[in-house]
Amino acid sequence: MAGARPTASERVIHRVAEAVERDPLELPPLYDHVDADALDSLVEGLTDGAVTFTYVGYDVTVQHTGEVLVDERPRR
Repeated sequence: MAGARPTASERVIHRVAEAVERDPLELPPLYDHVDADALDSLVEGLTDGAVTFTYVGYDVTVQHTGEVLVDERPRR
C-alpha cells in the first residue's frame, strides 16, 4: 500500500541498523528478541508511554508517538 507508515517493528529494524551502521538484512531476526506482531499492536494502541526492550546490544524504546530511540547498553 503506497504511502503507508512503516510498522513499529520495521522502524525499529531500520533505526538499529542506522545505529550499528549495518544493512537491516544483516541484523539478527527481531522475532528472536521480541514478538514483532505484538510490538506493532501494542504501539499502535498506545496513547501515552512507551515500550522498551533490548536488541543487539541496544536498549530500544518505541514511544507512543511512534518515535524509536536507540541507546547502546553499557558493557559490564
